[in-house]
Amino acid sequence: MDSSVEQNLQKSASVVTEIVRCLVGRRGVGPGSRVLLCGVSNTELIHELTSLGLLVTCTDEEDADSLQEMIPEADCCEGNSPREQFDRADAGFDLVVVPAASKSECGSIFSRASMMELAGRLACLHPGGFLVQLGGSCTANGVGTKHSLECCLRQVTAFPGRSSIRSFAGSGRLRFSRRSGQFAISLQIPDERMSPFEWDTLAMAAAEFLPSDCCQASAERVDSELRHAA
Repeated sequence: MDSSVEQNLQKSASVVTEIVRCLVGRRGVGPGSRVLLCGVSNTELIHELTSLGLLVTCTDEEDADSLQEMIPEADCCEGNSPREQFDRADAGFDLVVVPAASKSECGSIFSRASMMELAGRLACLHPGGFLVQLGGSCTANGVGTKHSLECCLRQVTAFPGRSSIRSFAGSGRLRFSRRSGQFAISLQIPDERMSPFEWDTLAMAAAEFLPSDCCQASAERVDSELRHAA
């Protein structure tokens, strides 16, 4: 095998291992916990979670049947499962994992549609549960294809709860820097139960006060911070 290819595979495996540690290394998430992965179809990640005894449900999958065959321990659903399915559940999920939006699919994650989609994921959690958004510094021709950490952090923290950031260096070593490789933004929602309508109301209010262009607003915010630091 080409040495560069082998190095990339090892690097990817290390990052997945660190992400798994990040996901399960929190209060109330362990064997028997219910985990909802929305559009996160990394088979290695799913296998790692199921092997640790977590009950994994995967939605937004384009090829759910193939994924189900590869990982029979997980419950894989093709397409976006109706949120009402989770609203009616007696027990919500302990952990919901979503990917950072790509710029080609979503021009601004501060839009009403994007905020409402995230609210729908938050409504799937039981009180005190965690939402984790995974992103990374993916590039195409030198241009970022994913929304930045600054954009994603501002979107997530528009909702109530305790937030935190972890970044994963390219070497696989976990770092607490906002600008190193892949990142995970966590939000632990309040212990008080909120209805789906209440989450939707928060999303609509956030879309009203947030800038229309998330990337431009985040860039201006970073430039301002750099000028003040200089």
